[in-house]
Amino acid sequence: MSEPKKNFTQKKNQLSKFLHNLSGQTIWIAFLLLVVSVSLFEPKFISSINLLNVLRQVSIVGLVSLGMTVVLIGGNFDLSTGAIVTLTAVVSVNIGPEDTGSTMLSIIIPLLLGTIVGLINGLLVGLLKANSMIVTVGMQFIVVGATLIYSGGQHVWVWQPTQFYENIAGGYFLGIPNPIYIFLILTVVTQILLKRTTFGRYVYALGNNDEASRMMGVQTNLIRMATYVFSGFTAAIAGIVLASRVKNLDPTAGLGYEFLALTAVVLGGTKTNGGEGRIFNTLAGVLILGLISNSMTLLNISYNKQLLVRGLILLVAVAIDARRGQRVMK
Repeated sequence: MSEPKKNFTQKKNQLSKFLHNLSGQTIWIAFLLLVVSVSLFEPKFISSINLLNVLRQVSIVGLVSLGMTVVLIGGNFDLSTGAIVTLTAVVSVNIGPEDTGSTMLSIIIPLLLGTIVGLINGLLVGLLKANSMIVTVGMQFIVVGATLIYSGGQHVWVWQPTQFYENIAGGYFLGIPNPIYIFLILTVVTQILLKRTTFGRYVYALGNNDEASRMMGVQTNLIRMATYVFSGFTAAIAGIVLASRVKNLDPTAGLGYEFLALTAVVLGGTKTNGGEGRIFNTLAGVLILGLISNSMTLLNISYNKQLLVRGLILLVAVAIDARRGQRVMK
């Protein structure tokens, strides 16, 4: 190959790589434009107090979104996460974390419950090859029903939780609420898990081509099961944070988080048919949802209209995902 032609090819490859990376950051560009636009309409929006409040509010949805991103990259859905949040939050509060021993139990037992539900999902989807959407919707009903039976359909509360339990959601470090740290630390951990480990490479391979992954020797059933275990675990952490924050819970308090998380994940560019997704783009999707919700509240837009907007955002995100898939097929 001649030198000029070689240089042209290298520059073309560099440009292609730059455009690919830029397309992957579109969600962050949208995030920055949203911040600037809302700030022009409502100056209070940009205040440090309000921004920290937004980050604290989205931390629970964000935690659920991390696990859902991993499951979705693997080519499956998990619509049981809202129910897991509900179950773990109710159990955590109902244990009565009013001394050191009960506080530890109010954290350990919900984590175990969330992980077990995720494991059952993984067994049904991974080993039995059942449809992931049907399995997890069915699991949602089971978990919600179990939660209502456990609580007698009544509110649960704790009057005098320990300081440690109170600080899970109510504490600060260097002026920043603890839930933000929990969410961001787990975001980094999930990023490392997906990008720096064999498990992460197998998750992407599974989402791209299940059969090819199996022929390469990947234990696809085990990997799929592990994605659900991780999703159940992150949803359980979200439930504990919710319990610590509210301390007086309706036994259906977490329902709906699964759809908020799904909206954030798809908005962040994770493909609904698997094989593609970035954790930090999921973070951007979570932040955008939080900013939109916060800005509508500041502008005194009713909750009913906010639900309408959230639904429209999900539909737009799914439409973009479908359109992107069509381009890839061409």
